Amino acid sequence: MSVNRLTLGCMVLAVVAALPAQGQFEIASKDGKSSIKFGLLTQPQGEWIDTADGEGTTQNLFVRRMRILMGGKIGDKLSFFVETDSPNLGKADATGKKNDGTIFMQDIIVTYAFSPKIMIDSGLLLTPNSHNSEQGATTLLPVDYGPYSFLHSGPTGSRVGRDYGVQARGYLASNHFEYRLGVFQGAREADSRNALRTIGRVVYYPFEAETGFFYSGTNFGKKKILAIGASYDRQEDYQAPAFDVYFDWPVGKNAVTLQADVIKYDGGTTLTTLPEQTATLFEASYYFSALKLGPFVQVANRNYKADATADETVSQVGLAYWHSNHNFNVKLGWAKLEKDRAPDRNQLVLQCQLFFF
Repeated sequence: MSVNRLTLGCMVLAVVAALPAQGQFEIASKDGKSSIKFGLLTQPQGEWIDTADGEGTTQNLFVRRMRILMGGKIGDKLSFFVETDSPNLGKADATGKKNDGTIFMQDIIVTYAFSPKIMIDSGLLLTPNSHNSEQGATTLLPVDYGPYSFLHSGPTGSRVGRDYGVQARGYLASNHFEYRLGVFQGAREADSRNALRTIGRVVYYPFEAETGFFYSGTNFGKKKILAIGASYDRQEDYQAPAFDVYFDWPVGKNAVTLQADVIKYDGGTTLTTLPEQTATLFEASYYFSALKLGPFVQVANRNYKADATADETVSQVGLAYWHSNHNFNVKLGWAKLEKDRAPDRNQLVLQCQLFFF
């Protein structure tokens, strides 16, 4: 019955997504120089995962993300984006209590663009630690982000990879080079006397560039992107250098997408809850345009420097049905969760996404 209800919900969303598009819900000034638009993201999800002792299966039907989006512009240079979230709505915890849902601010981005070469972002920003950790949740390639792409979030006092701050961002040499340089709150001590957090990122694009605030997960063969990036995150004794490659390329009417990220975390004496470790991510997919199908694979690893700490690996294979690309899709993924000196666990996830903005 539970699976049937989730399937029925997906069918309803498919019908909604198939309705004729009426355009964005947008309000504009008479001169067209200022506007505001609204959007919605919802991801109903079913999850079946082995318990930690391997003796049972945890089963949940819930809403992975429920977001209300708002964005717009004021004149030619000033733009804004605001987003709320209520994650894992209805998901039960270890005691069986379902999450009643708490709505909070997920993103607050105010951007002033002097030119494409110099833009200033301020607010509650997704920090540029890697390609995957700077992607928008609406354009992910597999079911979700890499499980270790936001290990910095909790220790730095961030909110789901977001931190309060300001950054300069721009695109140079005919958009072949991107830079992001920001100052953020980071972890705060008593009286907030400690140093702020700084993050720098550079990306080289030999072909087309991604020039939005959020990176994409796949473009369905509509762009030719090779992005070679490096980031460095630091606050006092904490540091997290990273390197990543993203490849998204048309193959006839089809497309291939690849991504590889490596982040070396070392909390040092500043973030003692973040021991020295290396987090890696690899994901790939091939999109069959005629069928609107995209089989995918995602492999993530968490390797600690200390031998006494158990390393972890999560390997997932799945299939995405891109009914209306990122506006409506259904993803089915099966994963194997491995941890040293612990039983292997299996996870099955079925997720629908409805998004418009």
